[in-house]
Amino acid sequence: MKKILTLAIALVMVFAIAAPAFASGWDIDPDPEKELKDITLAIDALSLEKDATAGWNDGAGKAYSILEKTYPVIAGTKVHAVITVTIPKKANLSDDMIRYMAKNLLKLKIETSNLENVKIKAVGTNGWTDDNAQNVIVFGAGNEGYTFTFEITAKAKASDKDAKIIAKLGVYNEWVDDVFKFEKNGKDYTVVYDGESFTVSSSTATVKFYVTGSKGEIDTTKAIEVNGGDKVTKQVDNTLAFVGKDSGKIFSDPTDATYKKLKAQLDEILAVLGFDYEGAKYMQKDHYVKFFGTVMEATDGLTYPAGYIAELVTDDPSVNPPQTGDNASVVGFVMIAVALVAAAAVTVKKVRA
Repeated sequence: MKKILTLAIALVMVFAIAAPAFASGWDIDPDPEKELKDITLAIDALSLEKDATAGWNDGAGKAYSILEKTYPVIAGTKVHAVITVTIPKKANLSDDMIRYMAKNLLKLKIETSNLENVKIKAVGTNGWTDDNAQNVIVFGAGNEGYTFTFEITAKAKASDKDAKIIAKLGVYNEWVDDVFKFEKNGKDYTVVYDGESFTVSSSTATVKFYVTGSKGEIDTTKAIEVNGGDKVTKQVDNTLAFVGKDSGKIFSDPTDATYKKLKAQLDEILAVLGFDYEGAKYMQKDHYVKFFGTVMEATDGLTYPAGYIAELVTDDPSVNPPQTGDNASVVGFVMIAVALVAAAAVTVKKVRA
C-alpha cells in the first residue's frame, strides 16, 4: 500500500514541478506593467461596401460603416477593419512617454491569424501615408499630437477557424544586432551578446557571464568577470573573492577599497537579474525579452467566428462528437491515474482485511 502511494505521489511531483531551464536561476519579481494612459488604441470592424453617410472615412474620400459586431467567415470571406492610434500633444504626455518615444520604443504591432492577402494602409493627420504599411509601426519623437489610422483588408484563409486581428500598442525593449537595452530602478542597462557570453553593464557596473550549449547554461569552467576582466572566485570558506585582471592579485578582504568596488558591481548586476552568484545557471536572449521586454502595453482585437462547422462522420449514429475542444494536460492524466491507484489500493486493503 505504502509503496504504491509513494510511487503515485512521486509521479505527480515529477510532472508538477518539472520546469524548463528557461526559468531556472531567474527569480525576478517583475515590476508591475505600467498602464498605457497617455495614448489611445481602438480597433473597429468596417463594412465592405462604401457608405457616404458612414462613420469612418479613409482620408481619401471613401467612407464605411462601423459595424457593431463582426460576422462569421469562411474561406475567401473578405475582412475589413481599422486600427486607430491617437497620440496627445507633447504637453499632455508623461515624461516617461516622451523619453520612450525619443528612443523609438513606442510601437504598434498588428497580428493576424487565419487571414491571408493582408494589406495595411496607414494614414496620419501629420500627412504620413503608406499604402503598404508593415505590421510593426514605430512612433518616434515628432509624432506627438496626431492621429494615425491603419485600414486592414484581408481574406479568411480556412473555413473551420476563427479569423482574428489583434492590435498591440506598447513600449518594448528588443534585441537589435545582439544588443539589448532596458531600464531598471531608474538606471539604464545594456546587454551585449557575442555568441559566447553576455556582458551586462550600467554606468557603474559591468559583469560578463560566459555561456555554453543551446540551453544557455552558464559555463562554470570560466569565471564570471567584473569590471572588464577581474574574475570572481570562490574561497574555501564559501566567501567570494576577486582575481585582479592585471596583477593576478586576490582581493578577499571585505574592508579593502578594491574589493568593495568589485563586490558592489557584482551585487548591482545580480540584483537586477534576480539571482545570486550560486543562482547564475542559465542565460539566454529570451530571458531578457521575458523579464524586461514589455514595459507597458494596451491590446485590442476583433474575432470573426468560423462560419463552417465540420460534422463528425461515423457509421454509428449514436456516437456524438465531444462538446469541448480543451485538451487534457499531462498533469491531469497523472492525477486521474493517482486517484485510480489510490482507490485500488484502498479496495485491496479492505478485501484482505
